[in-house]
Amino acid sequence: VDENDSPDEYTNKIFESTMASLEVARQSVNVNVVNRVVDLLTQAQKISFFGLGASASVAHDALNKFFRFNVPVVYFEDILMQRMSCMNCSDGDVVVLISHTGRTKSLVEIAQIARMNDATVVGITSADSPLAQECSYVLSLEVPEDTDMYMPMASRIAQLTLIDVLATGFTLRRGNKFRENLKRVKDTLRGSRFEKRND
Repeated sequence: VDENDSPDEYTNKIFESTMASLEVARQSVNVNVVNRVVDLLTQAQKISFFGLGASASVAHDALNKFFRFNVPVVYFEDILMQRMSCMNCSDGDVVVLISHTGRTKSLVEIAQIARMNDATVVGITSADSPLAQECSYVLSLEVPEDTDMYMPMASRIAQLTLIDVLATGFTLRRGNKFRENLKRVKDTLRGSRFEKRND
């Protein structure tokens, strides 16, 4: 993006750049690790999603997706609550930590606390980061983005897409009966919406 770009130019550039970055991210995802993480999530006694900054919104989106799956799900944006939550982890719990750079010291410490308390730690982060070194499994998304100077854009979209992949895998793994229950959950929400008008 150039400072002299018109609205039309920078709009097109952002969309094109994001789509190209998503394709790079898709090719970098290890499907075998995705499959293993889906296994862990479907068997988890409790799932926690944590992130800071821009990744906190991704963790919150994951809460909204997995909350409907009839499994205890935890989300905290506050780092102290994250620490306390991980202190109460146990075997069978899965903690998913989301960070594009994987260099945030607080999240690295969260991973250490969770593992110390026998939780399985999944990182959605850079494969060669300090956070990745503390995780049981790493879902690496290679998104070419300079977050030292600019706010995260494409990396956040890639993270959200990966959450959708995990949620879809969870749903498919649970089978038809589970999907019927999800439909019933959806049906209970219909009364809270205005009907579409055909004017």
